[in-house]
Amino acid sequence: MSKKQKRIVFYSSPLIVLLLILGVGKMKLDYIETNAQLLAQMGQAAQKVLGEYKSGVDKADIAKVLNCYDDKYASEKDGFWVEEEDLQAKRDGVRVYQWKLSDAKPFGKAEVGNQVSRYLKTLGKVEESKFKLDSVEEVISPQSYRIRSFLWIRGTRDAVGRGVDGGAEMTKASFGDAGKPHAGSDGKTDAHGQEAFETQVLFRMWLQADGDTWKITRQELISGTTVTGDRKGFTDMWGHQSLDGEAANGANSSAGIDFVSHKNPLFATPEWEPKAFEIIKYGSAGVSAGDYDNDGWYDVFFGDGERPRLYRNKGDGTFEDVTLAAGLPERAPGINVGVFADLDNDGYKDLFLGCYTGRSRLYRNVADQQSPAGRKFVEVTDGFKFANKGDSDFIVVAAAADYDNDGDLDLYVGRELDARKNLPTTLFYTRNAEGNSLLRNDGNLHFTDVTRQAGINETGITLGVAWGDYDNDGWQDVYVANDFGRDALLHNNGNGTFTDVSKQSGAYDPGYGMSATLGDIDNDGDLDIYVSDVHSGQRWYGQAATLYKYLLTSVRQGTIYDDFPVYKEIYNNVGGTDWSSYGDKTVKGNALYINDGHGKFTDVSEAARVNPFGWFWSSTMFDYDNDGRQDIYAANGWITSKSTQDL
Repeated sequence: MSKKQKRIVFYSSPLIVLLLILGVGKMKLDYIETNAQLLAQMGQAAQKVLGEYKSGVDKADIAKVLNCYDDKYASEKDGFWVEEEDLQAKRDGVRVYQWKLSDAKPFGKAEVGNQVSRYLKTLGKVEESKFKLDSVEEVISPQSYRIRSFLWIRGTRDAVGRGVDGGAEMTKASFGDAGKPHAGSDGKTDAHGQEAFETQVLFRMWLQADGDTWKITRQELISGTTVTGDRKGFTDMWGHQSLDGEAANGANSSAGIDFVSHKNPLFATPEWEPKAFEIIKYGSAGVSAGDYDNDGWYDVFFGDGERPRLYRNKGDGTFEDVTLAAGLPERAPGINVGVFADLDNDGYKDLFLGCYTGRSRLYRNVADQQSPAGRKFVEVTDGFKFANKGDSDFIVVAAAADYDNDGDLDLYVGRELDARKNLPTTLFYTRNAEGNSLLRNDGNLHFTDVTRQAGINETGITLGVAWGDYDNDGWQDVYVANDFGRDALLHNNGNGTFTDVSKQSGAYDPGYGMSATLGDIDNDGDLDIYVSDVHSGQRWYGQAATLYKYLLTSVRQGTIYDDFPVYKEIYNNVGGTDWSSYGDKTVKGNALYINDGHGKFTDVSEAARVNPFGWFWSSTMFDYDNDGRQDIYAANGWITSKSTQDL
């Protein structure tokens, strides 16, 4: 080889290597693009099939449902659906059934038609229903894939198997040819009247392209639960009111609570118009309860966008509005949270009001001079020494606990972002809120902000805060639920500082956190954690292909430099680039973490079936039926589609 040829090879080799790298990179990027597009197309196709299926269920139209199945449908082992009663769960007129298969054998389209027909004939009035795509489990080929789907039905049907005391006598109900549920081998049936029911079923389905349409070629029952009841456990004593006073049922409250929720009027002004994050104007606070006058009955405080109200419990099942009589203002825009807590150790609960569009307020509980037995509130905000963030406080949640064991209650407050100028930076890992604060109680209702010293700085969009000693070391820890990803378990080190132990404890939750509750759900003597999150109907889209596409888009748009710290933190928390796992956890819904007693948690959300579809803004634990076990109440409230019933 001549010297000239050698020079050409020498100088051209790096260029060739660079071209190869660029070529491989482009192939990888094209692969990411193709996978993301294929996932989107398949998800949309599956949603269409499930939508047609749901329509057939609503109308009890077996032909419409069967049209979703391929003529060559074949399942090696399927059977007729059977409801088997869980006798341990029978109480207070409520019965729980687990779905099983009976007479398992190979099924074709005719057999599955009989299976579905039997079930549809059992349905009475269907009040609400959904058939959701839960996840795309495997893309077999561009013309074939496997999904998990979730069928949810609520309504009324003929009651079955009731004894004279209203309890269920039968242990099994299958769906017979007569079109009504019938008893199992014990033969006990005494059906009469109507019962409310709710059914949730998880299927695995295989879909195959049939020209321009997709058909179900095979399905498996993963799990199913039906809950029935006589709706006599609770009585609605309050005619529900919607935002700005529109009565939902046209009824008034027999309990004396006539509260009406309002939007914050400041959001309609140039100074506070939420131009960047407009959705904030629909979040109009929450509810808290506490016995402020020590008469043995819980009173109720409603935060509000414009007119927060305090209702005193009269002890006879009714309430009276005492907002003004108790010394609280008629109007207080932006009050998102009210915390009843004895902050001065005088035996009576004071009241902290956290505000978004303005100054938060602190009220001392004092004797009412006009009524010796009464109590009222006197504002002591000026002595509170609470520094706001810029021109406001942006507070949406707060909780009290004695974190430093000095005998008085401290406050931890959670903040939103400034909706006038900021959007969530990363839809699944936002860290640009106004920053939470830990306020140490110094006595006599004086507080000091010790956030920085405590190492407890949280900048996520915090919507939930829960105190509790999860490791039984005598010091109160705190769980912070953040919207748009990345909740945090903060361990109290006992020296005035905290450490984020979310990852090492197993309590790391990347979901869209709305609230958190600590309680002993399994009665083993330690605190477990329940977090309300978003279980989106678009969960299937939170998979590896989508997140890789999101990362690619941030590179192309030049935001990778701003987003890189977030991606790095996600990488460290998930232990690598398991984006599929991370994306799935982000939108899987409510999370239940069971404490092993040694500071470690296990996520049992799916196994315990405590993550239903929906946007769960709040949740709590309490033993509603006095059986010695903590139950969970989760409040769902977001319209995710054109249907106002799609909550």
